[in-house]
Amino acid sequence: MALIEMKNITKDYYLGETVVHALRGIDLQIDKKEFVAVWGPSGSGKTTLLNLIGAIDEPTAGELTIAGKNVRLLTDNQKSEHRNETIGFIFQGFNLVPVLSALENVMLPLQIKGASSGHARKQALARLEEVGLSELIHNRPAKMSGGQQQRVSIARALVNNPSLVIADEPTANLDSETARMIIELMRELNEKDGITFIFSTHDQRLLNKVKRLVRLEDGKIVNGAAS
Repeated sequence: MALIEMKNITKDYYLGETVVHALRGIDLQIDKKEFVAVWGPSGSGKTTLLNLIGAIDEPTAGELTIAGKNVRLLTDNQKSEHRNETIGFIFQGFNLVPVLSALENVMLPLQIKGASSGHARKQALARLEEVGLSELIHNRPAKMSGGQQQRVSIARALVNNPSLVIADEPTANLDSETARMIIELMRELNEKDGITFIFSTHDQRLLNKVKRLVRLEDGKIVNGAAS
């Protein structure tokens, strides 16, 4: 069953009198429980594509449906609710709050939604255990390695039990061994919990770890549009 459907999606950016065609007629379907890498050279449109799927940005034209909802018809508040309920995000820069511990960082999305401290703590502890960080829950980001910080960000992305996780270059700041570990962790979570993962990468070493590759060049899909 399709979780994401993109039909003839275009995205243009206007820089003064210059128009940048970031995406050009994208047709893409991603089903539930898939594990997909979007890859291609810098400037190919990977981040733009993920931003549209994450309802962070809107297409210039075309139809985008996520979990049965036409994103272009949603209000800003409805988009925020949609992201909170459906999507988890993992960033290449980790985006952890430096003054908070690993546990507090993972609890934060639930507390923003109004969950009790007790419930948020329970859920956060379970996700941190899942990513192998039970012994570091009180450490702040500065006291953790890059790989550990990325595992905290994965736990934070999962704490709301999303059906979709979007990761933009999740291994860009990691060494090869740590990058391999992070990809294997995400794949394990995909298989065990049935979470759909979509991540961008230009790291050739990681491409054989994924189940499906979608290649972008100059804002167009050149391979992998169909599952």
